[in-house]
Amino acid sequence: SSMKGRTVVEFPCPSDLWPQVETWAAETSFTLQQQDDKRRVYRRGHRLMMAPAWVEIRQEGRRVFVEAWLKVDFFLVLSLLTGKKPETGIESGGLTAAVPRARARNAVNRLLARFGQKPVV
Repeated sequence: SSMKGRTVVEFPCPSDLWPQVETWAAETSFTLQQQDDKRRVYRRGHRLMMAPAWVEIRQEGRRVFVEAWLKVDFFLVLSLLTGKKPETGIESGGLTAAVPRARARNAVNRLLARFGQKPVV
């Protein structure tokens, strides 16, 4: 589902959550930006080259929440025009940042596949 321009996926927490996440991040070139016991935030991409993709993984009790979004400078222009926040989810559809969204979606789906979850489409 999309909430505040972010794509959110929720599923039961596996016992090997963080080792799997670390392996995924290494495979997909996401770098760790923030970390605590139950939450990690990863980022991929360089401002100048493409829209950076962000993925937040957090554990709440026996559930895991994966949030993914793009933060793009040209969304700042769009947000001034539309009044929306300068973030977008990673689902397909629409023309805005289609290629970076497809790349981010592909990476997030690799993470979801590790936990037997359906892909974001």
